Amino acid sequence: MMEGLMLQAEPSAYIQSAYQSEAHLSAEVGLQEEGGANKKSAYCKDLLMRGGEELSFEELRAERYNQRKQREMEEKLKRLTEEEEKLSQELEEKKRLLELRRSQPELPHRASSQSSDSGEAPAAASFHIYDESQSAAARPPGRNPEPSTDELPDDVFLHPGERGLCLKIQHPRRPDHQGATSDDTSPPTFSQKPDSKTRKKLSPIQETSVIASQEGLSTETCSPLEENPEEQEEMDHTASPAAAAVDPCDPDVRRRLLDLSDVTSSPDLHSELRPLPAVEEHNCVQLGGEVYFIDSRVVDGGSFSIFKGAVDDNNVLLKVDSCSVPWDFHQFTRLKKNSSAADSLPLISCFLFLDGCITVYTTPPDHMFTGLTDCDPSELSVGYKAISLLQLVSQLHSCRLLHAALHPSLLTYCHTGIPMSDRVLPVDWSSSVDLDLQQDVTSVQQLPAAQTYISLGLLEPTSPPQLVDLVGVAETVHLLLTNRKMVPVKDACGWTAEQFSGDEFCHMYTRMWSTFFQSLLNAEGQSSLSVLSELKEQLSSLYH
Repeated sequence: MMEGLMLQAEPSAYIQSAYQSEAHLSAEVGLQEEGGANKKSAYCKDLLMRGGEELSFEELRAERYNQRKQREMEEKLKRLTEEEEKLSQELEEKKRLLELRRSQPELPHRASSQSSDSGEAPAAASFHIYDESQSAAARPPGRNPEPSTDELPDDVFLHPGERGLCLKIQHPRRPDHQGATSDDTSPPTFSQKPDSKTRKKLSPIQETSVIASQEGLSTETCSPLEENPEEQEEMDHTASPAAAAVDPCDPDVRRRLLDLSDVTSSPDLHSELRPLPAVEEHNCVQLGGEVYFIDSRVVDGGSFSIFKGAVDDNNVLLKVDSCSVPWDFHQFTRLKKNSSAADSLPLISCFLFLDGCITVYTTPPDHMFTGLTDCDPSELSVGYKAISLLQLVSQLHSCRLLHAALHPSLLTYCHTGIPMSDRVLPVDWSSSVDLDLQQDVTSVQQLPAAQTYISLGLLEPTSPPQLVDLVGVAETVHLLLTNRKMVPVKDACGWTAEQFSGDEFCHMYTRMWSTFFQSLLNAEGQSSLSVLSELKEQLSSLYH
């Protein structure tokens, strides 16, 4: 009987096992219809049924995630593109407004002239500049569209959008009519005559800057741009030409200026994506496939050094600079391009690195580099060098370049041994200015190298910037003649060098040098080119 029960159970177990197997297979392709409603397949049923690629739910989720990320990136890129277009439009608008400001006629500041006549100064003055292109409704009431110069009040308005500029000036207490002041501790200075003609040529903001530099006015600047530091910084660099606080020798200023020129297209300018190589005495350095042998260091300028060396039997000078702006290369290239004797000038090349640059000067055939003080110190030799120096500065000024730091250590003598054919050239242009690119430099007070001359009274703050080079010529030649630093003194004839002052000179050479220093140190109101040309002609006739 037990056997019969077992026989009856076997078919039933077999049937149950088959049913479970079928249910298991059904669970792999979809939801189980009976007893498997809570189980999910690991694969997509639709893809399996149509014979496509088998993707798990995790793979499908990852695919959807990637698609969503791709859409987000595209939307972000679109927003950034729109923002870039918006910023470009704003930049163009700012450039247009800046051109409008520069193109406006300069106006005399009547308040300054009135205060100088009466001996009293107003407590505060404020300037506004209005945009001629704005509608009449945007202008302050009572202002004519084109007022005459004589009818203009002290306030000039400019409203480029919401960007008004307000200068608040607090004047110090003026001396009374007896000349007494509340502060008797100031050091004695040379008396300086006010230059009324120059003042009339200055705009109100320029005149305020000049007065502030001479009399120590405290100036407070307020502008809505302060809310946006980046916009304020941009305006600081492109503000009025009288903004003497902007250093024309600042590397960032020069970098922006060179972006406007074609210096980067020169085949002699090379960029290397590596740090500045070590340059040492009695060693060699490889630049652009050439091996330069370094002999000695001739100048140590702190942020730069100048080395003397050789390549392929030619004399070279290498200036190794920690600044990566190729300003020296630009200035010397400008000089050479505008020189009538370009073939006799050295070749120049520049190598830009990540953290600096190396400028290389190579002599023409049969020429040598020597320092100005290394050669024969005789008066005849100094005469030849002085003629070459006058010729150099004349060429600089004729192509609107200033060196602004002439000194024997920063000059080299490129010579063949034939008198009157040698050249004096700068090997460092750190203080130089390109007046074509830097048209806002209009007076010596904007040149850092001229501040000592201004403090001595040798130069007026509003003197033309070219005069700083004339003083540099006098200092250089005085050092070559006497091996002593020039001490400027003022006598009945004006400024001169102390060692050549007085009327007791009888020797024609000594008289010549006395005239030489007087001409260079009293050139106010004269063209620098005419002064240099006249002195060159006089020296050439004396040392022919």
